Amino acid sequence: MNECRILPASGLFFLFLLVPVLLFSQVKSGVKTDAIPTPVQTTVKYGALAIDRGNGIYFGWASECVSLAEAEKKALENCSKKGGRCTIVLSYSGTGCAVYRFISGNVGMGYGWGLAATKEEADKKAKKECAERSYGLPAPNMVSSCNPANSGDLRLIYDAHDEIKSLQPGTITDY
Repeated sequence: MNECRILPASGLFFLFLLVPVLLFSQVKSGVKTDAIPTPVQTTVKYGALAIDRGNGIYFGWASECVSLAEAEKKALENCSKKGGRCTIVLSYSGTGCAVYRFISGNVGMGYGWGLAATKEEADKKAKKECAERSYGLPAPNMVSSCNPANSGDLRLIYDAHDEIKSLQPGTITDY
């Protein structure tokens, strides 16, 4: 014998309330949540280069720092540990790379640096700047430092290029 159950009146009322909720939730669950882009976290990172302007073989880097002050302090400390009389020549923030090129030996002013979105672009700038200071001698020594992706837009904060450009190779400086 087949029996049918009949919902009491209160059950029917509940069913009328429940059906739209179920239908709405099914339609909503059909939407792909991965189609909505999630915002990328950006944390600004800083970098700096310190060198001994009288002898470019002494240098110090800092990158991925949370503040400009921290980046410059670390770059100066790293340079001073090598024995140089160091000053900051480059400070920047954001995603990008800095390259430093220098010539070994007693050339003194044979160095240059560059900052760009890629290491390759920054290296071109460093080579050019070094050639300006060394009468075209090639700079075989290269070091680089990059801030990671999502470090903010690349921004040059300080560049001592013009200060040093006025000096001629072999000039003794008192920085």
